[in-house]
Amino acid sequence: MARRGVNIPLVLTTREVIETTIALEKRSMALYARFAKIFTGQSRLHEFWFGMARDEARHVGALGLVATVLELECVIDEPSPVPVQAAEMSRLREIIEGYMDQPDSAFPIERTLAIAVEIEESELEDLVGDLLKALQERGEYERCQRLLVHDLGELSYMIEQHCQDQSLLTRCDNLVNHHAETLRHAAAR
Repeated sequence: MARRGVNIPLVLTTREVIETTIALEKRSMALYARFAKIFTGQSRLHEFWFGMARDEARHVGALGLVATVLELECVIDEPSPVPVQAAEMSRLREIIEGYMDQPDSAFPIERTLAIAVEIEESELEDLVGDLLKALQERGEYERCQRLLVHDLGELSYMIEQHCQDQSLLTRCDNLVNHHAETLRHAAAR
């Protein structure tokens, strides 16, 4: 007889974690591409959002490459070296899908910038980096971190230029500092 209230942790394989992460990165990419489309008439904003989408696509590519290598090494179906917070991943998927369901008119620049900070603050970006690092893809990990620091710096600049929300700017700057520090530590090893 099974006991109620006993939580048995779900152990995901590396394949499952990578597939989940890729799916979330693709949805983030789609949301940023949608923002690029919304701001087509404003070239600087269009380019910014397209760049954010392009960097999500790079994450998808890096993870796809890692998955292929692990498949060839016959280790992709082993337990993941990186723990995943399933509730956080579900929450992020629901958030992104909720935004995708809204009309374009629901997205003034201030709101899109706040959404980007919300997504970038999620565990997704850390998960991508943690996967690359745990799977011994140091070059891809450092490249991913450099691009992330660059993107977050651009996001911070866009918040300064288009949004008068000091708390949002502070949140974004904290992300820049966190990932820059992570990159510094990685480079020192």
